[in-house]
Amino acid sequence: MTRSSLRLLRRAVPVAVLALAVGVAPAYAGGGGGRQTPLFAPVATFDVAGEVAEILAATPDGRTVLYTDSAAGEVGLVDLTRPEQPRQLGAVPVGGEPTSVTVTKDGRYALAVVDDTDGAFATPSGRLVVVDLRTRAVVSTRDLGGQPDSIALSPDGRFAAIAIEDQRDEELTVGGVEGGLPQPPAGFLSVVELRGAPAEWRVDAVPLTGLPGAAFAQDPEPEYVDVDRDGVAAVTLQENDAVALVDLRQRRVVGSFSAGTVSRPADTADDGTVAFDDPFTAPREPDAVQWTPGGNLVTADEGDLAAEPSGGRGWTVSSPSGQVLFSSGTSAEQALADAGRYPDGRSDDKGAEFEGAEIADLRGTTYAFIGSERGDAVLVYDLGDERRPRLLQVLATGDAPEGLLAVQRQQVFLASNEDDGTISVFRLGR
Repeated sequence: MTRSSLRLLRRAVPVAVLALAVGVAPAYAGGGGGRQTPLFAPVATFDVAGEVAEILAATPDGRTVLYTDSAAGEVGLVDLTRPEQPRQLGAVPVGGEPTSVTVTKDGRYALAVVDDTDGAFATPSGRLVVVDLRTRAVVSTRDLGGQPDSIALSPDGRFAAIAIEDQRDEELTVGGVEGGLPQPPAGFLSVVELRGAPAEWRVDAVPLTGLPGAAFAQDPEPEYVDVDRDGVAAVTLQENDAVALVDLRQRRVVGSFSAGTVSRPADTADDGTVAFDDPFTAPREPDAVQWTPGGNLVTADEGDLAAEPSGGRGWTVSSPSGQVLFSSGTSAEQALADAGRYPDGRSDDKGAEFEGAEIADLRGTTYAFIGSERGDAVLVYDLGDERRPRLLQVLATGDAPEGLLAVQRQQVFLASNEDDGTISVFRLGR
């Protein structure tokens, strides 16, 4: 089915019907000691004006949502003043392929990172594009010296951290492996100090080569970044099955560790039957990463480089030193199966492909949102106990949820869906 056909189908199906089809949990879930946890209800499915919706960001007041559209080469804007009735506000052309976006703490500027590589993997290139949100005009463009993938702002608003992946050519054979590593040039972390006017912002590169725990230490391939309240960036090195920690103020690596392997039963056969009973061992190869309130790390373990079937096929809570505090094991894919969302056709590949993660405190509850790209769903957990997360819901989304965003001011959760160009909006119950 074509993308346009999929989008027409989504428009024709009411949101409530989509929710019921996957067995969304009731309005509240009971907690320990009689505590009731508010849950999320679908309120809108918004079809963006461009081609696709990938990574999301929001202004501090929660009224405007931004999304990257790599197919159209633009950053779109959506009015979220009334979450049940999102409204397109236009788009800002940035050229190339925008891969991620964030908003400065004062809400004045949008920071988009743009990949200009266009298949030239040996000579990757990209830019930081700064947009004045009052005029929607590009006011500064900075060369990043490589291909950017993810951007995150420090909580104090002083720094932006950009994962410069310099991604591999998946059709190039290295060491007898198609798409194998190493493939120079090596990626790095770009640190931008947001002081003064955008044209004056200082941009520094922090090398990520030679780190303990990395499977291919000379080719780190940084994928995703998040920054904690102390200004330490956690950077996933997905193909390396590792995580690096970078102090943004000092511009230096302060730690790294291997994400390790999972060993558990899984469904590894594309046979029309969902049964998690095959022996399975594989590296986690994490994609998205988020700091938790307790100072730990949540990773969505998608998989990437390892031979199929592969990937962590779940998610993990780790300490900053790499100690595994919680691993979802088979339970995350089982939850999808129970909701009728497990993609058996991907069993001999990377399974449900848990790619996205978001952590947010809403009305006194810390939620973890884990996105399944192939299951077209997001798992919602109560993360009050970071060693024992509690599954609350399975939310139906559009096709291939890519970006996950909780908007605290609006008490809503959003998923941007890459394959059908929609944004799913869920409101927290009262």
